[in-house]
Order: sequence, then C-alpha cells, then structure tokens
Amino acid sequence: MVVWDLLGYETVGRAKRDQEGQAINAQITISLDIPDVRVLDIGQNDRGDCTITVESTLEGTKCRKCGREIRELHGVDEWITLRHLPILSRRVYIRVRPKRYRCPWCEGGPTTTQQLAWYAPKSPHTKAYEKYLLLQLVHATIEDVSIKEEIGYKAIEAIVDRWISGEVKWAEVKRVQILGLDEIALKKGHRDFVVIVTARSATGEVRVLAVLPDRKKQTVRQFLEAMPKRVKRAIRTVCTDMYEGFTMRSRKC
Repeated sequence: MVVWDLLGYETVGRAKRDQEGQAINAQITISLDIPDVRVLDIGQNDRGDCTITVESTLEGTKCRKCGREIRELHGVDEWITLRHLPILSRRVYIRVRPKRYRCPWCEGGPTTTQQLAWYAPKSPHTKAYEKYLLLQLVHATIEDVSIKEEIGYKAIEAIVDRWISGEVKWAEVKRVQILGLDEIALKKGHRDFVVIVTARSATGEVRVLAVLPDRKKQTVRQFLEAMPKRVKRAIRTVCTDMYEGFTMRSRKC
C-alpha cells in the first residue's frame, strides 16, 4: 500500500491546510497490487513521475542447479527499476534489489537470484503493466499506444511476443460474461496479425486471457475449444470485428 497526496507524494501523516488554516485530508491510500513486497521509500521527480522502492518479504528460493530450496542469504543484486501501472495519470516505477541465496549442497556453493512472480527476468516492466499495455492495444495500434505511453514501438512488440501462446490459467478465470477477440497488426503496412483475447467478468473487470500468434481460423478454433465447459457456459456475448475467422468459430464453439 502507498499513500498518495493529491498534490504529489507526501510523508504519511502530513496534512494540508485550506486558506482558513483548517486541516484538510488530501491523501488517499492505493494498493500496488504487487504481492510479497514491503514499501521502503517513495520519491517523485520534477515531472511528477513516482519511484517506489520495495524489498521482497519472501525468504529463500530454488537453486538454479539442483532445484532444492535454499535459504542462506548471500547478499543482493544491483538495483533494477521496473515501470508499473500509472497512478492518477502519473508514471510509476518500482525499484527493487533482488535477493541472492547460496546453495550449501552444490559444489562450489553457487548462488541463485530470487525470482518474484510480479515481473519477468530481464523485462523492464512489471507483469501488471504489460497486461495494461495489452489492454490499451484493443481498438488501437501499437503506434497509438507507443505515443500515448511514451514507450518504444519495439518494446511493445517485445511485450506482445512474450505473451504469445502463454498458458492460460483457467483455474483463475471465474465467470466470463463477455469475450473479446481483437486483431492487432504487428508491423505498420504489413498483414501480420496477432489476436488479443480479453474477458469481462460479471463485476466489470477486464483481463487479458491470451495472445494468439495469428488470426487463422484453426488457431482461433483451437483456443476456443480448449476453454473449459464452465467458462463457455457463462459467456453471453462475444465482441469481435467482422473477420470471418472470428465470427464463424465463436458461433460454432
């Protein structure tokens, strides 16, 4: 959790005062939606961008060689900075130093960096921000999102590539009422498409289910047929363009 002052980040407990000197509440508390971390510090630059420094609250990791659970702390890696979901239209960055642990069983005592679930190794973004960018691509182009978010065109392409054919965790998908199938052109002027599959729940929450590698009928059919029956039964509406590969497959499944 972080405390956001409506005029910027402020120290917890500090109050603003109106023109008559009366204390006013200008702070709200916002959840980071990042598991297993503790907030250490919050900073803000001249542009209003926020950097939130955190540390992992998890102890231990699995050795990269033998796979055993190891808990002997060997220090920390260099700082990494990851772009996260915006707050009140301001950029947010998460800063963390991953923990390293030494294996007492492997020869030479190799060390392993702790991997946290909310970001992928070597990615400059949190997974939550990558999902946010994918949702921004619905009814838009990569160039549109690149300009809006001030992020490189190739960086967005790389995010799409990382999410292609990722395994859907159907156990985490509750009740889907509206399914969306949206094609995205990967390169300007080319006919190379991927399909972003989104789901809207009964509560109105929209999430990315999958990124399909192309818009071929067979690809769409395989995805729809792989959906659990409980998910299919709950779907009331399928939103898509008039591309035949989408409309025909969604009616049949």
